[in-house]
Amino acid sequence: MVLPAFSQGTAKSGSMSLASRPADYPTPPKTSNSLFYIQRNKNRHTIVYDAKMKNGQLDGSSPIDNYWMRYYSTGTVRKELGWAEKKFAYGYNSKKDGTGFNINLTAYDKRKIHLKLDEKGQPLATMTINGKTCRLNYIWVFADDSGAWPKVFHIDLHGTEMATGKKQTERINND
Repeated sequence: MVLPAFSQGTAKSGSMSLASRPADYPTPPKTSNSLFYIQRNKNRHTIVYDAKMKNGQLDGSSPIDNYWMRYYSTGTVRKELGWAEKKFAYGYNSKKDGTGFNINLTAYDKRKIHLKLDEKGQPLATMTINGKTCRLNYIWVFADDSGAWPKVFHIDLHGTEMATGKKQTERINND
């Protein structure tokens, strides 16, 4: 695995006990352009990935709008990702293909995401989860953020199987 966000380490106490996404973590509001989101055990702040549309089509130069949803006791605030966050952790690369875009997340490029418009013209992000083509719903990152760089222990991919509608979850350990 690449990037400091996916480097090795050992579990510690405290927030490291959140090996799976807590049920009380917020789910970002769904819009017609919602694709998926990433949450971490560090806090409830969420990185949201929405399709960027232009004239009813995916924006050819930049098909995804990714940003923070910061959840505070006083309310929710949208905040743009910083340069380092895009470059080393939560950014993406895209390449146009015959039906949409192949997307690689900066932090983990071994699993491709395919972005296209579905038969109703709605944006759809799919990826292989447990060997099945799934709509990607969210990614849970379990890491230790106590050092200079996060040490990721595992990520959980959560999706919905396209053929059956069955929920799928796959854990990728950072061995």
